[in-house]
Amino acid sequence: MSEPADIAACTERFNDAVRAFTPPVPSRHAKLMPFKDGIVELRQKGGSYRLIRELLATINVAVGTDTIARFLAEVNGEPSPQRTTKRPSRGRVSAPIANQVRPAAAPPSVPQPTALPLTPQPRPAAPVPTPMITTPAERPRTRGPRIADPSNL
Repeated sequence: MSEPADIAACTERFNDAVRAFTPPVPSRHAKLMPFKDGIVELRQKGGSYRLIRELLATINVAVGTDTIARFLAEVNGEPSPQRTTKRPSRGRVSAPIANQVRPAAAPPSVPQPTALPLTPQPRPAAPVPTPMITTPAERPRTRGPRIADPSNL
């Protein structure tokens, strides 16, 4: 391919292929493209998306009404329908944490072990947890229903 004649021939063939190229049909609405004119005409005559879907189903083209609406919005320039969410999105607001009594930190004079002993030793008994909050009004609210405390009734 070092000869200028070969390079010119290859360039010419490439340019011919570029000129003859046609982009492929978009696959997004490939089922509906052959029926574009009929769908647009039905919509202009006041046909509903459901009617268009049923007519397309008679010729074995199964699409949804939302797909037809998006297709028409893309092809015809109609405004696209707004999608509705099934669940309203609510931002969760966390309850402010009440002033909690925190235990004092361990004194810094306690030496920390640096290495584990080679022989297994029994674990010391776990200290009994003491409640940090004493009154029910100071307890942070947990998830779930609010249930009355029977001792306060």
